[in-house]
Amino acid sequence: MRRTLTTLAIMSAGALCAHADDGLVTSVKLLDLQKVVTEAGHTILSTGEEGAVSVRAQTAEGLIFNLLGTACDTQFADGCLGINMQVRYDADGYETLERINDVNLMWAATAAWYSPTGIDGNTPTVGITRYVILDQGVTADNIHENLVNLLSIAPQAADYIWEAGIYAPGYMGDDEDWDDDW
Repeated sequence: MRRTLTTLAIMSAGALCAHADDGLVTSVKLLDLQKVVTEAGHTILSTGEEGAVSVRAQTAEGLIFNLLGTACDTQFADGCLGINMQVRYDADGYETLERINDVNLMWAATAAWYSPTGIDGNTPTVGITRYVILDQGVTADNIHENLVNLLSIAPQAADYIWEAGIYAPGYMGDDEDWDDDW
């Protein structure tokens, strides 16, 4: 019995040590965020403007987004323990809090928010955010997929908020594939 417990204890210790080497990302630094952006095929516009671990980038379609390291340089990690992924839009007064709140129900994978003073302290802003917690580790693929989801949802959410595209009043759309029997 003693031998069995000792063997289990050694195996458990080995599993904990392997956690750090099993390809899981448990914290990020600036270079890690830059790698997330470039490996996804996006262009880095700037770094460090919103904290030491921050990247502003742009997709090939022109959508600008931000990756911000959060919970950085704590006693638990030599890097950031989270990533706040954001797409921000200047508010123009045509958005409503009701529609922004609707986005939170329609696309639960992200959070929509409004700031009357924005990031710069002057410009009202609507944001679409995806927050990734790295505690206990996530794969690099998971971080990539979180970014893909944000960049897919944000333009749809913006169209809904500002009643554009398929959410525009009177939009008729392309009914070619519509099945009347459905």
